[in-house]
Amino acid sequence: MQTKSDRLDIIKKMIYQEKAVLFSVIVSTVTCSSITLRRDLKTIQTLTSYTHRGSYVTLPDIPMFDNFGIWFYKEIGFSKFKNSLELIIRIIEASKEGITRAEIESLLRIGISKQIQILLEQERLHRIKIGAQYVYIPNKVTTDKKMRLKIVGSRQIEEHYGQEVTISDLIAVLKVVLQEGRIEMRLLKRWINKYSLKIPVAKLEHIITKYELDEKKSFRSVEEFTL
Repeated sequence: MQTKSDRLDIIKKMIYQEKAVLFSVIVSTVTCSSITLRRDLKTIQTLTSYTHRGSYVTLPDIPMFDNFGIWFYKEIGFSKFKNSLELIIRIIEASKEGITRAEIESLLRIGISKQIQILLEQERLHRIKIGAQYVYIPNKVTTDKKMRLKIVGSRQIEEHYGQEVTISDLIAVLKVVLQEGRIEMRLLKRWINKYSLKIPVAKLEHIITKYELDEKKSFRSVEEFTL
C-alpha cells in the first residue's frame, strides 16, 4: 500500500519527467481518491494550468515565466498568479499604452470573454472605447488625464463622440459632478445607474476629460463650456 510519502515521490517524479501532467493521468497512477490527490498536490504546491480547463499541473520550480508571469509548455499555459483573472489584471497593469482584448487573448492563447465580464461586474477594469473596440488601461492612468489622452489619442475620441455631445448631456454630467463633489473614473458605471444617465460609460469619460471636470474647480454656469 502506498503511503503519502510514496505518492508524493511518484507524483513529483512524473511531473519532473513530463514537465506538465494531466490530473486524470496522476489519478490513474497513484492509489488514492481524487480528493486525497488534490490534498497531495496542495502539499507540494503544484501550479494548475489556466488553459485546457485547468486539467494540467506542474511544479513551481519548473516554469520559466516571462515578463507577464506566463509560461507555456506544448501549448499548455501556466501563470505565477493564482488564476486567469489576476493574470489579466497584471497584464493590463503592465501595459504602458493600454491593451485590447484581442491582444490579451493573443498573449494568453485563450478566449477571455467570460473573465472580462466577471472583472467588469467586480468593477476591476478600466477601459476606453475607440470605435468598435475597448482599450483596457492601467489603474494609474485613470487619474491622469494626459496619459489617457496619449493612450487613446484625443483626435480619435473627438471623432467618435465630439458631434454627439449635447447641452443636455453636459448638464446631466455637471449635476453628477456637483452631487458627488469629486470625480472617480472607476465609479462611472455606478453613477450612470445611480443617476439614471442615458450616456455610455465611454462617452461620459470623454465629456469629463474634454471639459476637465475631474479637476477641482467651481462652475458658474453651463455657458462656460463650448460645445
